[in-house]
Amino acid sequence: MSQTITINLPDAVYSHLRRAAELFREPTETIIAQSLAHSLPPLLEEIPFQYQPDVLPLLQMNDAHLEQEMRRGIPAERWAEYETLLEKKKTGALASAQEQQLDTLRREADVLLFRRGCAAVLLQRRGHRLPTLQELEQSN
Repeated sequence: MSQTITINLPDAVYSHLRRAAELFREPTETIIAQSLAHSLPPLLEEIPFQYQPDVLPLLQMNDAHLEQEMRRGIPAERWAEYETLLEKKKTGALASAQEQQLDTLRREADVLLFRRGCAAVLLQRRGHRLPTLQELEQSN
């Protein structure tokens, strides 16, 4: 199902749109729909419910803050603790406090990954070139 809307476009934008439609041999409506589909920010519903409050603030961030978020990492000592607890869990049961700490660290890692991913998507949709994995590793 589709909806009809009326919008006012500046002449320059309309000319660009019309030319793109001619070049791609597509109706202007198709070009508009495709452009909007690729430029809209990710919907919060696409993020698991328990992480939505952590990701929501990114939608309001400027590009510089999103760039910082995309490059954020887990502090080395927290990562080492996480790996140690994971190894301990593989070899036997963890104490209750260790299990809680592992859950806390796992959630921190999950939140970080969702925030980094969302920041990257937002930056890309705002026209930024994303760094390669190698460039990201070199900057950390």
